[in-house]
Amino acid sequence: MSNDKSTPPERYWLLTWLLVLATIPALSIYGRRLQTLARENLDTGLLAWLIAIPTLLLVFAVLLHQVRRGNYRRLWHLSWALALFGLLPLTLPAVEERLHFLVFGAFGLASGRAFPIWLAVLLGTAAAGLDELLQWALPDRVGDWRDVGFNLLAVGGGLLLAWLGRR
Repeated sequence: MSNDKSTPPERYWLLTWLLVLATIPALSIYGRRLQTLARENLDTGLLAWLIAIPTLLLVFAVLLHQVRRGNYRRLWHLSWALALFGLLPLTLPAVEERLHFLVFGAFGLASGRAFPIWLAVLLGTAAAGLDELLQWALPDRVGDWRDVGFNLLAVGGGLLLAWLGRR
C-alpha cells in the first residue's frame, strides 16, 4: 500500500538542519586533515570557487523562491546577501575561513525554517560558540573569537534569509 502524501517542507528543513548540525563538528574534528588534503590536491582558486558557488547558490535559491511567489520587492535583499555571502568571504585571507559562511549560513537558514525564530537564534548562537569551543579543546585546532564572529554573522544572514522565505 503506497502513501501518496508528500513529506511536508518542514520535515525537509529539519533533515537539512540535522545534516548541517552533523557537518559542523565533523569539520572541526577532521578539518586539519581535510585542509591539508585540499591544499595538496587543489589549487586555492579552485578551492575558493568550490566554497563560493554553493554559498551563492543558497542565496539565489532563497531569493528565487521569493520571486516565484511574486515578491519582487524583496529583490533588494540580493544586495546585502551577496555582500555578506559573496564579497565579505572574498576579503578573508585564508580560503578555509570562507567555509564559515557556507556552513553557518546554511545552519542559520535551516534553523530559521525548521524552528520558531527564538529557538533558531538560540541554536545558531550556541552552534557558533560551541564549534570554536570544540576546536579549542582539540589538539590540532585553535578556537578563535574572530571565527565566532564570522559564524554569528553567517548564522544571522541565514536566519534573515529564512525569515524572508517565510513571508
